[in-house]
Amino acid sequence: MPRHIQPQIRPAFVEQAVRSNWALIKVISVFAVGVELFNIIRVIFYSPSGLTTPNNWTYFAFYASLFLAAAVFLCADALGSRNLSLKVRYGILQFAGSFFVLWQALFAAFDLSTSLSVGKISGVATMVAFAALFLMEPLYAVVNITAGYLIMLAYLVTLNDPGAVLNYVIMGMMTLVIYFARYHGICIELTQAGRIEDINRALEETEEQFRLSSEQYDLLLRQGNLIAFRWDIKEDVIRFSPAWKDVFDLPQQIDHIRDKVETGQRLNDQQKKTLLHCLTEAYATSAYQKQEVLLPVKGGKERWFEVHIAFQHGRDGQPVVGVGLLFDIMDQKDRILELEREVSLDAFTRTLNKTALESYGTRRLAQLEPRQQMVLLILDMDDFKTINDTYGHQAGDHVLVQLASLMNALAPARCRVGRLGGDEFAAIFDPPCTRYTAENYAARLIEAVRRIEWEGKPLPAACSIGIAACPGGGAYDALYAAADKALYEAKRQGKGRYRFAGSQP
Repeated sequence: MPRHIQPQIRPAFVEQAVRSNWALIKVISVFAVGVELFNIIRVIFYSPSGLTTPNNWTYFAFYASLFLAAAVFLCADALGSRNLSLKVRYGILQFAGSFFVLWQALFAAFDLSTSLSVGKISGVATMVAFAALFLMEPLYAVVNITAGYLIMLAYLVTLNDPGAVLNYVIMGMMTLVIYFARYHGICIELTQAGRIEDINRALEETEEQFRLSSEQYDLLLRQGNLIAFRWDIKEDVIRFSPAWKDVFDLPQQIDHIRDKVETGQRLNDQQKKTLLHCLTEAYATSAYQKQEVLLPVKGGKERWFEVHIAFQHGRDGQPVVGVGLLFDIMDQKDRILELEREVSLDAFTRTLNKTALESYGTRRLAQLEPRQQMVLLILDMDDFKTINDTYGHQAGDHVLVQLASLMNALAPARCRVGRLGGDEFAAIFDPPCTRYTAENYAARLIEAVRRIEWEGKPLPAACSIGIAACPGGGAYDALYAAADKALYEAKRQGKGRYRFAGSQP
């Protein structure tokens, strides 16, 4: 694990961190001032007990401390903090980030202690957002993220709930993985930008260097194992390093590049559109450009590349030569997709988590037409506490894992299964799902759950299910509320059954 940033990229890293983090903290502060002011008023004037209970005093202290910290930051920003040195502003941001992480961790631990639910994810969500958005050095990140999770875990371990503790530990590890993946990408980007600037600076040192001969440029292209290129804008000719032919099986020199892109048989319409946009933007702005493109390589497959290009200008200020590099970023793309998949899964059952399920449902409803409908099924175990109390938490965990496996195994096509929290699960059915499909799935689940065993012996496992449907363009919250109400009706009618929202018992 790297503890410090490489000296050659540290100045650029600090400058980017200050620019990015300052804007982020400013947005958070504006939001915090409004939200915490509302919370302070709510606790003092609208809470039945006011400030007469220890809990309300504690909540008031949390709200007031974040309100004051955010207000101080906004005042400092308004009074001209930009006149401070880069080093001082960097220090202020590090202190602000640590304060926010500490505040959120303590608040999350206290909030968990005042309710019976350990499924609250505000603290975890904040840690993930901190790792994904706040630009920081490795040692600082590890200390703050670890400290935040340890504070929350300090309370969770007192609940004697190994499943909850394990989930938080796994999310803490995933948070660190997300941070280091982003940190690694930023370091690569800064290093590559520095290399491009070095090449451009070297080419502009003298008029002779500015007008490189073909032989001199070939020598430059042979340095390193990347794909380098030189774009002679006036002649509209691009010459590539030898690696170009190895990867794409195309000539190292391409004349009239725009015409070749427009008429190329190996490129699809979207690829042509992207490349033509890159060429147009590059020539119009003649500033440093970076663009991700998906290109067909030798063998017929497609891979993602990142294109970097810097320009040299003539005496009239017009771009004359473009010098650039192509980086294969397919592995990086795959790693990011894998991380996104891991973050969207419930760590215990390996089904979608609540956030991923809600996000998918909201997005799909917006995409569907009014004549289409999406169906939501919510399942809740009946008297699940009895299993934990009688057979132990290991048996309860076994039931949840088996339930997740059954839901996936019995799910029809175009169905996504997820865990909402605790012993509550859900399934989303995409069109052309019918009411019969959802009800048949529910009936099979109810029967399958009754057959779950623990160590070869039957368990009193049972579940109730609520189902609702919503046309395209509807609101996911309304669909969820309808399915939840149907679940309640199924429970009220004796449990171990399902109800479709709006149907008669």
